[in-house]
Parts: sequence; C-alpha cells; structure tokens
Amino acid sequence: MIRCMKYLIVFIFLLFITSSLFATNTPPPHLGYGFNVAAPEANDLVGMGFDWMKLFGPTTTRYPVNVLLRIDARADKLGNLAQFEAEMAQLSAEFGDNIEAYEIGNEPNLDASYGWAAPPVAADYVAVLCAAYRGIKVGDADSVVVSAGLAPTGRVQGDWQGHLGHNGLYQDEREFFKEFLDAGGATCSDAIGYHPYGYRADFDAEPDITTGEPDTNCTNGFCFRGVEKIYAIMQDYGVGDLQVWGTEWGWIIEPPADCLNDPRWQGRQWQIISAEKQATNLAGAFQYADAHWPWMGPLFVFNYNFNRAGHYDECEQMRYYGVAGRPAEDALREMPKRYLGDVVTLSAAPDQIIWLTTNATDHVTATLQLTNDSALSTTFDIAHGDLITVFPTSGEIESAETIPITVTTTFDARPAGVYTDSVSITTPDNDAATLTVPVTLVITDQIHQVYLPFLKK
Repeated sequence: MIRCMKYLIVFIFLLFITSSLFATNTPPPHLGYGFNVAAPEANDLVGMGFDWMKLFGPTTTRYPVNVLLRIDARADKLGNLAQFEAEMAQLSAEFGDNIEAYEIGNEPNLDASYGWAAPPVAADYVAVLCAAYRGIKVGDADSVVVSAGLAPTGRVQGDWQGHLGHNGLYQDEREFFKEFLDAGGATCSDAIGYHPYGYRADFDAEPDITTGEPDTNCTNGFCFRGVEKIYAIMQDYGVGDLQVWGTEWGWIIEPPADCLNDPRWQGRQWQIISAEKQATNLAGAFQYADAHWPWMGPLFVFNYNFNRAGHYDECEQMRYYGVAGRPAEDALREMPKRYLGDVVTLSAAPDQIIWLTTNATDHVTATLQLTNDSALSTTFDIAHGDLITVFPTSGEIESAETIPITVTTTFDARPAGVYTDSVSITTPDNDAATLTVPVTLVITDQIHQVYLPFLKK
C-alpha cells in the first residue's frame, strides 16, 4: 500500500508538470482588425489587411470589409421603447445585408451629448439596449449586437442617488458595468463594448499601476490594458464566455502649437505622444491582444481618416488620433495578422491520456477524438515517442469532421513506475502551435480498491 501511495503522489506531480510543459501560449485566431472611419475608404483598409470598419450611419453599399454600425441610443429613447424597437427592426431589415454588427449607443456612463445625454443610470441604458436588441434580431437575426463602448473615467468618487462611483455627471466605468450586469445587460448583448484608449501609457502598461513614468503609468486604468479589469468583472459575474469588442481606442499626437489653447484640447495635452510612438503602440496593442486576450474580438482603432475629412477644422482633436498618411498607417499595414477562419484549428478529446494499471497487464489502449474546428480542410501528421503506438499517423480531415485516433502502449515486463509520452499533431496550415496530448502511464504492483460508505439522509 505504501508503494502504491508513493507512485500515486509521483503520478499527480508529473501530471502537473506535463500540463505545464504542453500548454500553448498562443490562442486560436480571435481578433478582428478594424477602424473607425469618417468616410468609408474600404479599399484602403483592405490594402492594409484590415477586415472591419465602424460606420456612424446605415449603408446601402456592400463593402469588401465587415461593418459595425453605431446606433444612437441616448436617454431620450426611454420615453418610447416600443417605437425604438420598431425602428431598429425596420433599420436592420432594410440595411442588414450590408451590416455584420450593431453597437447600441456610445459611452453611456457619461452625461455628454455624445454619451447618454443625461446623468447615466445603467439600468436605464439596459432598457434601451434590450429594446434595440429585440428589434435588430427581428430584422437581422444573424447579426452581432454589441453593448455601447464604455468610457474609461477612472475611480470616480461619490455616491449619486445610490449609484457608487458617480458624481452626477459620469460614473466609474467599472461600477457602471456592474450595475449593467445586475440589470441583465449581458442577456441583450452578443458582445461587450469598451473603449481601451491608451492615453499616455505604452500598449503593454499594467493596469492600475502608478509608476511615476509616463510610458508605464496606468493610474485609474488609463491605459490599453485597462480592459482587463472589465473582463475580470465579466468572469466574476459568470459571463466570461462573451467577447469584449474594443469599439474605439487609440493614441493622440501633437497638433499645431496654436491648437493647444483650443477648449477641445483641455484635459488632453497630457496624453500627447509622438507619431512614431503612436505607430509603435497601435501595432503593439494588436499583437498584445492577439497573444494574451482570447476573449477579445474585433478592435477598432480611432481612427483611420478623420485627419483628412474636410469637415473638421485644423484644431479638431479627433484629427490627431487619425493614422492616414502617418507612420501608424505603414506600421499597421506591415504588422502580422491572424484572421478568423484562415487558420486550421484542431482539438482532441480527451485532452490528456492517463493509464493506471498493474504489471500483470501487457497493454492498454485509448481513443482520441480528433476534431477539425475550423472552416478549412487539412492534412495532419502525428509524432510520438517510444512508449506508445498510434493509428493512423497521418491523414486528411474535413471541416467539422471528427475522426478516431487509437493510442496503444505495450509493456512486457516493464517495472512499476511512471512513464510519459505525448501525441503531437501538426498540420501544414497552422504555424501557430502543435496540438499536443500528454500521455501518462502509471504501473503499480497492486491497485487497492477503496469503498466509501453510502450515507442516506
């Protein structure tokens, strides 16, 4: 019994080590590459390798990129939710063929005219969101409805009419989001909108950290990675299966000197970075999100071409988030991209094989169910060590197909102990990672069965 216990402890330890060794650091493709645009210059976006754009009005044109349409949804919609729902049903039915997703409102935790246009109350916004959701699904059932991107406001002090982090003008985005979830907002959202602006910090600055250095300082979550705190709340509320969509974000560069006294630049001057740093941060942010945030969907840079839209004067601050004709345009064109549907992804069940047996047995067998989770067909090859044999060792697998893989080990006169191997499956279509299934064989001199008493209340 002591010997069996010893092997069992070793077995558990090796399982922990094996799982760590074979963990992959790169999630399957999950991002969308998007821009907010003043005018739909879709061909420019295609040339940059971008596949989404955010528009601010419905379109009769079928563009060569996916479209996110922002819907105006402010406090005045509360007066007649049935009418708003009907309007959304009509709009989505008429224009849905040209639209993939709808964002319902903008920064509803602000009372600004471009936000909620009244002291924000999350439950009120949820009522408007749900009316829009119901209407859109009538007219365009397959579309994605995204909740309005929240504005990062920081840790607002105060308690306005029972709402924490609220000063009567705007609310701490995290407190607003909790109230949003409490009011059932996730039930009317296919994805959660957020605006992960970079402010002055670099793209990889850690949220809620005060360093004293502008490039790494992220006090109050004022940095790109501040969105991680929103996703943590989603997990706490049990809605971590939803994606976050970064529907507006970027970094601002310096305007002409005489614009710095313009009222529109009040509160923005501390955020200014160089055009070169804007380029580095934007490209770095996409790469960071691709590698570290499997829960992130499309990211829409603000913005592509507001800087060359003729209806904005020279000091309009939105022009200086724009990337058209600036170093960021080249950086975003040249950065690596991984698109949904373009990469073969395989999965196997179970995700590890564990055999526990005695040396009185001469072989054991298990079956892996190999599934092609992507939209592409592919071939595959399987490698393994000396402990096991595998059949088949190569083959073809169609999209959504599942095929059985037999894994066997033979151990004539093999002494008691713990042995490890792995099944490594590769395809020519996926450079991101090899699918690896750990295999562990535990041989003991004797297996003791323990029977627990059945207790009836």
